[in-house]
Amino acid sequence: MSAEEKRDGFDDLVSDRASGVNGGVSMHNRGRQLWVLVLVLVWMLAAGAAEAQQSDLPEKAPPEASPAVAPAASAQLGAMLGGAEFMLILDRPFAAEKLFNAVLALDPKNAHALDGLRRVKLAKRVNWTFLGHAFGNHYDTQLITFGGGPSFYTEYGKITFWVGDGFFSAAFPSNGKWTSLQKVTLNGFWDTYYKNFDFYAYLNRTFYPEAPDRTLYDFKGTWNRHRGREYYSLFGGAHDSFLQSDLTQFFAPESISEVKEKILIHNIGGEAQVPFGKHIDFNSYFSEFYYTACQEDCAFFQKFVGPQPSNARRIAQAKLMYRVLPHGNHQMPILRVGVAYLNDNCDFGSGIYNCPSNFRSVSLTADYVFVTGKYRYGVFATYPLTGTSGDGVYPNTGRFDPTESLYSFFNYKVTESKELWVKFLGAHSGGYSPRCFDVVVGTNVRF
Repeated sequence: MSAEEKRDGFDDLVSDRASGVNGGVSMHNRGRQLWVLVLVLVWMLAAGAAEAQQSDLPEKAPPEASPAVAPAASAQLGAMLGGAEFMLILDRPFAAEKLFNAVLALDPKNAHALDGLRRVKLAKRVNWTFLGHAFGNHYDTQLITFGGGPSFYTEYGKITFWVGDGFFSAAFPSNGKWTSLQKVTLNGFWDTYYKNFDFYAYLNRTFYPEAPDRTLYDFKGTWNRHRGREYYSLFGGAHDSFLQSDLTQFFAPESISEVKEKILIHNIGGEAQVPFGKHIDFNSYFSEFYYTACQEDCAFFQKFVGPQPSNARRIAQAKLMYRVLPHGNHQMPILRVGVAYLNDNCDFGSGIYNCPSNFRSVSLTADYVFVTGKYRYGVFATYPLTGTSGDGVYPNTGRFDPTESLYSFFNYKVTESKELWVKFLGAHSGGYSPRCFDVVVGTNVRF
């Protein structure tokens, strides 16, 4: 995954920062420390995998059916109860309610289903989220924001409204002085589903009192042919950061130039995962990005770097993953290892949003996911096997190094109505490639 900040026209400034003169050395050291922590984390996960293997979904096995229920129906009830618990974990109380009621239609005294309806009633309450967000990279770009808001649950899915406030700060490329911009966001989410189809939509309005405002959006539709193993997705949107997606909606723009010039990124693409047998997953991804030309404050920046034309970027990726865990009929934990091929190509290189040309890499990749009624956590990591590639931003210079990346999440349900969670994304590489971190910490509370 490639995303970073360089600046056309400021060769010396960009070269100094990329080589570590202006803060890159400390970020380089932090990157090495990050990967030491990653190795420790992976070791801890591997050490706990055997114990976690004993757990399944749901966290507690469904109780036996009432004596009046025939043994043949008992297995069916267990499967329905497990499905209902999974719907609660996915934050889909209406789907869980249907399954619990179906169990009670067959076994009116089923204690698990009766307790499940009690928990469904709680899960339908308004869910309030409060969060803090921090971002930084080796090109002197920082973001500190906070916010939150309510989520409402209906038969048509979950509807969420969040308000955010904070500051986007960066070193101005013309003089290296720091500039801090207040950033206010209004956000709306819609998560819905129908049978094996999931749909996600996101709408954002960002206000900068001292920079151009913008409207961003994202959508994604997924057909889960076999949930957890085989799926097909289509997605698209308008963003002001290359790394924004349905998982990282609030990733900061790459540079202050991108914010001031109101350069937006429109993309459309697709992704699919197909299983080959019991242990092999093949994942393919393709997306095309369209960068707008400079839309605001163009005269000032063109005095230094010239006009910023529109650009296009194509990213293709293929992964072949082997499922090490789970074993037998267990659903959790899931541990996969494999290799990934990436092709990242722009019409022309750009420093403002760091667009590479003809970049290719092969990486070792691994992911680990464990879900129960109380915990949800996962780690997704890549480590490059190939070296520097691409044509560079400037002729014969600035070739890109492949990126070591880590994305992780952790959710812990403190009580039935309170949950703590954190998301982390980190990237590290040498040369002109990205070195950055992104952390979001929050809590969900149902009153």
